[in-house]
Amino acid sequence: MTSSRRPARAARAAANTSSPAAPASAAAYVERVSAHVTAELARRVDALRAQGHGLDALGDADSLAARMLAAVPEPSPWAQLGPFYSTAGMARVLGGVSRQAVEERRRRRTILAMRTSDDVWVYPAFQLDGRNRVVRGLADVLARFGPATDDDAWMVAAFVAAPQPELGGRTIIDHLAGGGDLAEVVALADDRAERWGLAS
Repeated sequence: MTSSRRPARAARAAANTSSPAAPASAAAYVERVSAHVTAELARRVDALRAQGHGLDALGDADSLAARMLAAVPEPSPWAQLGPFYSTAGMARVLGGVSRQAVEERRRRRTILAMRTSDDVWVYPAFQLDGRNRVVRGLADVLARFGPATDDDAWMVAAFVAAPQPELGGRTIIDHLAGGGDLAEVVALADDRAERWGLAS
């Protein structure tokens, strides 16, 4: 999946966000995940075959791998806003809901989504908490904006991911995830939406 470059004003809005550092040992992380996946996949394949099912029940190997990897966010050239989930990936991490359910949430702006220049919808991973739920209060913040263009949506994403002086340098996402006051961030969103001419 490719992500487009967006206007300079959105880049400036996101410029001060800090991206999470890479794991100290990426190779060890990948090896551990791979070992778990390999063991569990082997167990399930054996169980399916014991029940008389062929491997075709899982689909071809490449398709199965692609479906499994859909649950892993993809890297992005926008380090401040990525990594991103695809619509299928977001559906999986939200508990296996349908793509239509994700698309409906996107239309109602209860989930943060942006469209790339190649017409692909992407969903920033930072909007999910440790239990793969959309951070409490984010929908209330998004509701203050009425993006008219794709570029507007990228600006809103940059806004919620950028450190805010009014929040002691924390981002809106971090403030909400830490149990911070919702009214405070809604007021910030109202002010920004008004200044940008995006008030809903």
